[in-house]
Amino acid sequence: MVRGAPVIVPINLGCCTHDPRCLLCPPPPPPPGPELVEALIHHYRTERASPDAPLQVGFYGGAPPTPELLEACGGLPFVARIRPDLLSRRDVATLVAQGAIGIELDVLTFRDEALRSAGRRHRRRLALEQIDGLRSAGLAVGVVLAIGLPSTSHSSSVDDALLVRDRIDSVRLHPVLVLAGARLREAHMNKRYEPLSLGSAITTCQAMLELLEPAGVQIIRVGQNPAPDGLGRAVAGPYHPSLRQLVDARRVLEMLHRHLRGVHSGARIAIRCHPADETQTRGPYNQHIRTLRAAHDLEEVRVEVDPDLSRGELAVDHVGDV
Repeated sequence: MVRGAPVIVPINLGCCTHDPRCLLCPPPPPPPGPELVEALIHHYRTERASPDAPLQVGFYGGAPPTPELLEACGGLPFVARIRPDLLSRRDVATLVAQGAIGIELDVLTFRDEALRSAGRRHRRRLALEQIDGLRSAGLAVGVVLAIGLPSTSHSSSVDDALLVRDRIDSVRLHPVLVLAGARLREAHMNKRYEPLSLGSAITTCQAMLELLEPAGVQIIRVGQNPAPDGLGRAVAGPYHPSLRQLVDARRVLEMLHRHLRGVHSGARIAIRCHPADETQTRGPYNQHIRTLRAAHDLEEVRVEVDPDLSRGELAVDHVGDV
């Protein structure tokens, strides 16, 4: 592990801890107590962390962590994910005084109609005011953006990314999953809501990443893992345990198509990439190789690693005709 890279101790607080719950959330888990926070910190310090890696606590929920939970951090820096409608100026001052270094706002979207449909009480104006206020307070600011909410579209999700790319430090992209016990489950069963397909989720996430990454926004995560994240069970929606990999693989495939424009039929091609990029260059189960051969009528496509190339850099060599 690189020296100085923090190890996050995750604490799940649950999103909607009071009725009425929003459309997306199942019943929350039992709230953690200070003893659990202390035990998790001890576990990560002794079992999970490199001796050179600093610890950082991450509170992930709807409301701000309680004073008792903050005290249990023992002075460690922390970040907190909070719903905009549950965050006040007084909360921000308290969190900063207790050691907060960043706040992620669970914005979902900046489309007011969709927020209303989802049962969230904040609106676009409040979220933008909070983002600017948190930055003024010296905090790292992140947002959670949901893709596939009712009353949203591919273009509205892209607009969300465009709106915040120069305002935030980090982002999580969460394609909407239909979770057991959530009100969205009933809408799905009654055919009033249709989740995105996996392919559509990849397309929208890719378009958002291509706006956010050039602006220097850190992409913390793409997708959710319902059970490990404490969300319960997903019954529908674009779930994949490695969604970010699929998005990156799609981007690489498009880049390879551009590299191969003009290559004549029957050619034999070697694609060189950094060793860490070999899997996404090949694609899932070597799918990119098969796709490129068929699309460009090539005799052979092979992938070779080249440590002299940078991450994300590709080179294509013409290795002869049949």
